[in-house]
Amino acid sequence: MKPTYLTLLRRMTASALLLASVASPAPALAFDSFEELLDRPEPESTAEELFSDLEELRRKKIPVNLATEERLFELPLISAADAAKIIEWRRKRGPLDSLAQLEAAIGVDAARRLAPYFSFELPPAAKKKEPPGKLRGSVIGRVYWEDPPRAGVKSGKYAGGNRHVYSRFQAATPHFGAHLLSDSDVGEPEIDDFLSFNVHAERIGILTQAVAGNYKLSFGQGLLFGQGRYFFKGSDAIDGVLFFAPALRPYNSAGEDNFLQGAAATLSPGPFEVTAFTSSNKVDASIKNEVVTSIATGGYHRTENELKKKDNLTQEVKGVNLRYRYRAGALNTAIGATWASYRYGLPLELLDGERGGQLASVEASAVYRNAQIFGEAAYADASDATSWICGVQADLAEGITGVVSMRDYAFDYYSPFAGAFAERGDNAANESGLYFGLKAKVLDNLTLAGLYDKFRFPVLDKRYYALPSSGHETRFYATWKQNRWMSWDVMYQHKEKEEAKKQFDKNVGFSHYVPVPKITNRAQLSLVARCSPGITLKSRAAFKSLRSHFISGTESEEGWLLYQQLNWKSGPVTLKTRLARFDTDSYDAALYAYEDDLPLVYTINAYYGRGKAWFILLDFEPVKNFNLTAKYETTWYDDREVYSSGNDLRNTASPASYHVGCMLKF
Repeated sequence: MKPTYLTLLRRMTASALLLASVASPAPALAFDSFEELLDRPEPESTAEELFSDLEELRRKKIPVNLATEERLFELPLISAADAAKIIEWRRKRGPLDSLAQLEAAIGVDAARRLAPYFSFELPPAAKKKEPPGKLRGSVIGRVYWEDPPRAGVKSGKYAGGNRHVYSRFQAATPHFGAHLLSDSDVGEPEIDDFLSFNVHAERIGILTQAVAGNYKLSFGQGLLFGQGRYFFKGSDAIDGVLFFAPALRPYNSAGEDNFLQGAAATLSPGPFEVTAFTSSNKVDASIKNEVVTSIATGGYHRTENELKKKDNLTQEVKGVNLRYRYRAGALNTAIGATWASYRYGLPLELLDGERGGQLASVEASAVYRNAQIFGEAAYADASDATSWICGVQADLAEGITGVVSMRDYAFDYYSPFAGAFAERGDNAANESGLYFGLKAKVLDNLTLAGLYDKFRFPVLDKRYYALPSSGHETRFYATWKQNRWMSWDVMYQHKEKEEAKKQFDKNVGFSHYVPVPKITNRAQLSLVARCSPGITLKSRAAFKSLRSHFISGTESEEGWLLYQQLNWKSGPVTLKTRLARFDTDSYDAALYAYEDDLPLVYTINAYYGRGKAWFILLDFEPVKNFNLTAKYETTWYDDREVYSSGNDLRNTASPASYHVGCMLKF
C-alpha cells in the first residue's frame, strides 16, 4: 500500500469539516428513512425491487386510519409491533390525524421513516378521496452502453451488441393493476431477452391479493418462501432480522430468477388468511447426461453456451399457506403452516438424482405490547432435513430496541425459494447461529447500534473440506445529527471466518485443502451536509484490512476508499456528481458503496485495485411527472492496462459507460 492514505484521509476530513462549518441552516435531513440502509450496502442486497415498491407506495399511500394489519405490512420493514401499535391506537383513541400522533403511537424515528408512505385522512374523507376508477401508473425506458465495447461484442462471440435496454409499463386502479417489463443485457441478441408480465387484483371483499403472471411469495421467516426479502444480515443491527412481507406480491423486477410464474391468490375470511399458488416456469440450467448439474441464476444469454441453457428446464410448483390470527387486547398472535410441492423436468444432481420434492413449514408470531416472539421450522422431504429459526424483538426502554435470534439450518436442507436470515447465503442450509442486536437512541440527535453474531457451518465446503467451521462477527453503528443540516454515520466491522484453501504442507510433502482463518476489519465514516436548500454534500472515508493465516504464514491485505459527492437541485434540474479515490491490494479487499443511478436503478459499486472513479448524473423534469435522466461514469485504473478478462475484456485502463432514460408517471 502507498503511504498516501493517511494524507488523503486528513485532507478529506478537513474538507468535510470546513464545508460543514460554513453550511447555512436548512430543513432537517430526511435521514430517518429506508434510504439510510442503502448507504450501508451488502453485495447480497436486492434493493432494486425495494426502489420500485417504495416509489409505488409514495404515490399510492397507505391510509393509516383504514389499513388492516395485512395492508400495513405492504410497507417494507415495518415491524409487527409497530403495526400492532397503530391498530391499538386507532381502537382506543381514534384516528391518527398527523405526524405528531404517529410519533406518539410508534416513536419519533419509526414515524419519520414510515410517514412518507402514509396518508392521514379520516375514514369518511378517505372513502371519498379514492375514486374507484382512478388510474395511476408509469412508463420507463432506459438504454446503457459501454466505451470501449467488450471483447465478446467486438469478436462476435456475444450474439448481441453493445447495449443494455430496459422498458417497463405499470398501471393500476385502487383495486386492479397490470405490469409489463422487458430487459436485454449487453451482448444479448434479443431486445426482449427477458419478459415479465402480470395482472393483479387486490382488496376486493375477502380477496386480499390475486396475481396472474409473475409473482413472489413470502411466508414466516423465509425458510420455505422468502422471495420478498430485500436486505440480509449486516445492513442494520435490528432491521432485516425479522422478516415482514406480504404473503403474495406481483413481481416487478428485472432479476431473471427467484420468482414464480402462474397464478396465486390470498383470501382473508375473518381471522384466517389462505394463500394458494401454482406455477409453471422455465429456468436456465447446466445439463450433463440428462442430469441437471446446476441451475444458472445470472440471467445472461450472450454466448452459444449461455443460449443453450436458456429456459431449458421446467419447474412446476404448487402449494398453499394457511394463517390464523388471534387478537385479545394488547396480545396479537398468528400461527400458520405451508405445504408446497416442486418438480423439475430432469433429475437434479443436488437432490441425488431426484426431480423435486415436497416442502412443509410451520410459523408462529406473538406481539404483546412492545415485544414480539417469532419463529419458523421448515422440512424438505427430498433431503429429509429440517431448518428452523426463532427469536424475540422488543423495545427494552424508551428509544432502545433489542433482538435475539437463534437459527439452525440443516446441511442437506434445500428449498429453491428460500430467503433466510443467514451469514453465508440465504438458502437456509448448512448453518447455525446466535444473533444479538441492539439499537439505542442515546440523545435526540445520537443513535447507537451494535450486533454480534456467532455462527457455525456443519460443513465448511462440501467440495473440498467436509468438516465443521465456526466464526463470529461484530458491528457497531453510530448516527449523529450534529444539527439540522449535518449528519454523521459511523460503521465498524470485525469478522473472523474460515475459508477452504488449497495449501502446500511441507510436513507431509503435498498440497491439500485446509481451513484458512480470515480476519476482516472494516471502518467507514460518512458525512451528509445540507449547505443550502439546493446543495447537499456527501463525503465518505472507508478502510478495510484482511489477515489470512496460511500454513506458510500470515498474509495481510488492505484497501481504502475516499469519495466526495455534490448534489445540486434548482427547479426542474438535479445534478449529482462524485469523485472517488481507491487503493486495495486485491479484490478480497474491495470496498462497496451505493451509487446514484437512473430512476429505480439500485447500484452497488465495488472499488478494487488502484485508481479513481467519477460519475455525473443529470435529471431534468420539464413537466410534472416526466423525467429525463442521463449518467456518465468512468474509472481510471493505475494498476492495469485492460479491464476484466475473457469475453468481458475491455481494452482500456479507463472503462466508461453511458446511461440514458426517461420516466413518465400518470
